[in-house]
Amino acid sequence: MNLKEKLRKLRIAFGKLVLDRKISFTKLRLPPKKILFLRQDGKIGDYIVSSFVFREIKKQLPNIEIGVICSDKNAYLFNKNAYIDHCYIVRTRNILDYLKCGMKLANQKYDLVIDPTIALRNRDLLLLRVINAKHYIGYEKTNYQLFDFNIKNEKKHISTVYKRALELIGLNHIDISYDIPLNKDSHERIKIYLSESCLDSFIALNLFGASSTRSFNDNKIYELLEYLKKNTNKPILLLTFPAIARKLKKIACHFSEVFIYEHTKTVFDTIELIRFADLVISPDTSIVHIAVGLNKKLIAFYSLDEQNFIHWQPNNLVETHILRFEHNINEINISEIQAKWLN
Repeated sequence: MNLKEKLRKLRIAFGKLVLDRKISFTKLRLPPKKILFLRQDGKIGDYIVSSFVFREIKKQLPNIEIGVICSDKNAYLFNKNAYIDHCYIVRTRNILDYLKCGMKLANQKYDLVIDPTIALRNRDLLLLRVINAKHYIGYEKTNYQLFDFNIKNEKKHISTVYKRALELIGLNHIDISYDIPLNKDSHERIKIYLSESCLDSFIALNLFGASSTRSFNDNKIYELLEYLKKNTNKPILLLTFPAIARKLKKIACHFSEVFIYEHTKTVFDTIELIRFADLVISPDTSIVHIAVGLNKKLIAFYSLDEQNFIHWQPNNLVETHILRFEHNINEINISEIQAKWLN
């Protein structure tokens, strides 16, 4: 363990000593009237796998108020969700803003806070304390007094953590299918693009994950595209985002029937491209779970990290193929992708 890691652990231990106190000494009254979710660190994949939560609460207990703490980066995912009543934006890594947000939320008198994260930093703990909710549900928080309900890591898919939280507040017969958002503007623009490009049957290919070890390098991208072109007659549409659109456009120019919607701005554009695809190929779990939510055939790439795989595997109900790598996705032997999977 290096010095930086030791100092981080010391800071967390000190913060826990100062801030971690039991607040609730009463039994949780069911159903709670107001629930708050901490999602300021949630990424797209986290949002997708937990998207059923808000729908299921409102379906079974429509009078419950649902609030979500989010960040500037992910607020757009929650703002347009019809099942969420209130979004509170906090500036991440700004402890004063956490304090200000917590004081504002304390006035809202939430009955229950649900924190699905594993790592709890001092600013998160401060925020939770200041909110002063009546009860707290946490994940892997056995050693914290603040949480009166703890969901244990039972080596199951991450969606089961959220399902268990809903069971604790009295819900049953919970449908854990993902609630994939539909942005009307993106939907119409993508329909026009696909029509103009004569793309009525195609493969959606994503080449990048959240880290370099889960992203194809240039040589592997060309190798993969050449292999796919030899083994299927279907057009290939490269999924993109603004930072890499120019690069992918140059790559696409080297191949026939390889397309890119270079005007992709947000995940809502990507969702609509996947909605119309026959097959999705991706090393990125957010794209994988969007495809799952839209019931798409899937080829996914996962590392040999078994804990990560258990939590984030596709759990797809339709045809799915998974290729594993040890350290880096570029270790993958492209020929492992069988032609029959593509057609």
